[in-house]
Formats: sequence, C-alpha cells, structure tokens
Amino acid sequence: MALVDPRDNEYDVNKLNTASIVGHVDTDSARIWIRVYKAGEWTLVWSEKKLVGDLLSLDEKTIEQFLASQGGDPKNTIQHKFNEDSDLTSTFDITNLKPNTTYYYYLMSQKPVSRSMWRRTEIGYQKTFSFTTMAQSMPDFSFGFYSCHDPFNANNSHGAWPLFLDRANNANIRFVIGGGDQVYVDCQDNKYFPDIWEWLQDNKDELVKTYARNGKLHPPSLDIYLLSLYRWYYRVYWKFPHMQEIFSRIPQYMIWDDHEIMDGWGSRTDKERLDILSRYFKNDDPEIDQQLVNSMWNAARTAYFEYAHSHNPPTNIDKSVLKTPEKCIWDYDFTKGTTPFYVLDLRGHHNVENPRNRLLGDAQVDRFVAWLDTEPVNKSKVVFVVSPVPFVHWKSIVLTAGSLIDSLRDDLLDEWDHPTNHDERNFVLERIFAALNAEGRTLVFLSGDVHCAAAFRLQHQNYRKANVFQITSSAISRMPAGPAVSVGIAKSGTLSGNQNVQFEHMFSHSEDKNFAIFHVKHSESITVDLCWPGGTEGEAVIKTIQLE
Repeated sequence: MALVDPRDNEYDVNKLNTASIVGHVDTDSARIWIRVYKAGEWTLVWSEKKLVGDLLSLDEKTIEQFLASQGGDPKNTIQHKFNEDSDLTSTFDITNLKPNTTYYYYLMSQKPVSRSMWRRTEIGYQKTFSFTTMAQSMPDFSFGFYSCHDPFNANNSHGAWPLFLDRANNANIRFVIGGGDQVYVDCQDNKYFPDIWEWLQDNKDELVKTYARNGKLHPPSLDIYLLSLYRWYYRVYWKFPHMQEIFSRIPQYMIWDDHEIMDGWGSRTDKERLDILSRYFKNDDPEIDQQLVNSMWNAARTAYFEYAHSHNPPTNIDKSVLKTPEKCIWDYDFTKGTTPFYVLDLRGHHNVENPRNRLLGDAQVDRFVAWLDTEPVNKSKVVFVVSPVPFVHWKSIVLTAGSLIDSLRDDLLDEWDHPTNHDERNFVLERIFAALNAEGRTLVFLSGDVHCAAAFRLQHQNYRKANVFQITSSAISRMPAGPAVSVGIAKSGTLSGNQNVQFEHMFSHSEDKNFAIFHVKHSESITVDLCWPGGTEGEAVIKTIQLE
C-alpha cells in the first residue's frame, strides 16, 4: 500500500498563502508576522501616513525612494529572505515607534517576484493594513478573548467570528487574546480533515517504509514530513476572512491547548500515547511507535512556534531550543498601561506522570509565583491571568465519575479541579490570594477549553479582601457543549479539595458559540461582555457582568 497523505483533499479546501498577523505591540514597538506565497526577499514597510500612488509598480522606484516620495521615512523598512525552512513565515520586530499612534504597513519587493506576478506590493495594495501602538497611560481600554476555533466541526461555519469583528470595532478593542485550541489536528469527523493521530495509526507501516533508510526509520526526514502536516492545519484553519481581518490589524496574544498537539496531551501516560497507535492483530514495535510520537511532538511545537508563539512577547525559544522541549518557555507576561497580564502554558510541560506540578511544571510555577511579587503586579488594582483550562467549571462529581470512563479520562485529568491536580491548584491559588489581599486587589482568570461561557467568583476565608474571578469563553467556532451539559456545571459552594476557598456561580451559557469583550475603567473597574449569536437582526446577545 502507498502512504495516504492527509492533504489529498488539497483542491477541496482553501488555505493561507500570503497573510499577516499583528502580534505583541507596546508603546514603542510592534511584532508583525508575515507569511508569503513565494520564497525570496521581501520588505516590510511602515508609515504614519497611508501610502498612495501606484502601489503595484512603485513608480519604478526603489522601495526607499517610493516611501520618501510619499513623505515617509525611507529607514522604515526591514528586509527578510523567506524560505521553506520556516514555511515561508517570519516575524518582523519594529522599534522606535511613537506611543498611541496608528501605523500603516505593507509588504513589498524591490523588483517583481516573477514574470507572471509583476506587482511589487503584496500586502497593502488592495486594502488597508494597520496597527496602533499602546498609549503610555491606559486607564481605560477594552480587549477581546476567544478560544476553540474549529469551523470544520460545524459544517464550515464562520461561527461567531463575524460578530466578534463587529463587536471589536464597536468597542475599539486594543488587543485580542486567543486562549487555546486555535487549530484542531484531532477530534475530527470530517472528510476534509482526518484526525491526524488516527491517520498515523492507519498509515504507520507505510510511513515507516517511506521514511526508512537502510532498514531503519530516519527521524530527520520523518520530522520534516510530519511538520508539513501540522503547518497545513494552521494554513487551512486560519484562512477565514473575519478571523484574518482581526489578526491583521489588532494585536494578538496566543497560547496553545491540547488540540494543537493531541487531544489530552499531557494527561496521557507514555503507554497511553503508544496505545493510540496500537492496532489489533498487528505486530506493533513500541520503539518505532515511540519515535513516531516524538516526531509528532516535534512537529506540533515547531508549527505552533512558527505560526503563533513567534509573534508573542519573546521568551527563550528559537529553532535550536525547540529541539529540547524541556528547555522551552511558552508562558509569558505583558503589561498594558499599568495593568499586568500573565499567560500560563498548560501543555508544553504538562505531564500526568510528574510527581507534582503536573499541569505547569516546576519551573513555570516558580516563574509565575515570582511574577506575582513584581512591581507591576504589586501596584496594579487589577491583574489578568490566562489559563487555557478554567480553575473552576465542572461539578466535582462530574470530574470524579467521568474519570472512570476511558474516553473522558484524559480531558478530565486536564482540569485544575481534578483531584490529581489539587496540590498544584491549591498552591497557586494560595499564592494569588496572599499577593492580592493587602490592597484588596482583583485578579481575573481568562479561560476556554470547555465550549461554554461562564463566570465565577472565588473567595478565600483567610484573605477576605482579595477578589478572584473566573471568566470562561469557549468556543468561538467549534460546536458548543449544548444545553444538556448545563447540569454538570458547578453551582456555588466550596472548592473540592480546598476548604478555604468558596466559589459563587455568577453565570453560565452552554448553548451557543461565544466570545468575550473586557472593559477596564480607571485602571480598577472591570466589566465583561459575554457575547453569542442570537439577536433577531443577526446581532449579538450580550450578557454584561460587573467584576467587583
């Protein structure tokens, strides 16, 4: 049998060719991610004024001459030679910008890239592309949050993205946080998108034969092939127009969850991962299966870095560090005005076989606790922490009983409220409440994962001045959990495994795709709009919650 490539449906789907994402933006800098359709040297150009004139030919001038003729600074250019090694992607770091200023950006070439493609402006010649830097002082600002993007699970529906774009424009949001599951390489029942792990099981023998040398599996060539598959999922999942409109002009902060890797990644033991590749009445080789799992993990984190993490605030990751997963730092922080944010990584170091700190890993717990004692956190009235999986959502009986069902076990082991994660959760919560209590400050967890919208308040009996909220918004385009699961959502009570923490159920909605818009006022007051489709004129239904 020949190897069946999961991309054999190339002509049935659209995918990204040229695209841009505005990443981390500060008061004086910006990160712009670009993918091009063709290898070669391209130039990113930015200007405070919108460029006019013949953007196709640039009046036969060099880019610098054309920019100067428009009143722009000819130094506002960065060149990069795109190649296939990074799937024709790169992140440009722009510096020396002015605070609270809108810049227009373009991707240009010094000469036509080919005889058949003679235009010299690839991004910015048909519509306007821009970004706005952050202000030095931002007492009032709004931002968006979404998670779980899987339109193919819902018959290619755009989901809530059109409404998200509309509400983002109305609220003049300054940035967006993508809280996990930006693509689904698994869990599909769609002829266009095979579950990549089911495909691996079905095609294991042919894959090994194709990528064997001298009778042994050749990991370098295997890694390249599997990486091309993971990249393909990003290119197909991110080609939706409303999503691209948001990506291309509003700063994006991203973090992964399990579906960018494998359903329940980190909540399966090594043996359970190998069992996924096992077949009845086949002589499976555990050593080969382990090599395949390792290559898939290599591919997943490389593709995530190229498409998502590379335009977040920088951590320690580059192509050399990527080869050593235990050294990679995926969590990060940033500050808007005086308001600090921390984005937790629940997958890069998640390991159910660890003796402790199974979700975050020891090093990340240490980084997060140290951040809680930094000056921005100590001085801010409000603090935001992104946790792709919510700290509280399901009833404890659901987690306990569901863990006995094999198909649900890995998903429930992901949860902070699962008994196996109580020690880690309790330690983190104790540090948070203690850090907030003195000034009576507020921390808001932002989460996705559960395909519901929900709001909870958490209070600690020993730190009564501290305020902690859990806001969950999921999914923006994957099918929602549905009304039947509402009985499993936790009501008010005491946190399982922690008698010191009580929680109050403020709101939940499990029937519709949804997103969230947060509003910070006077650097201390927070409201959140949980939004979903359903208005009589196609507008959003909005549930506004004051977090106080």
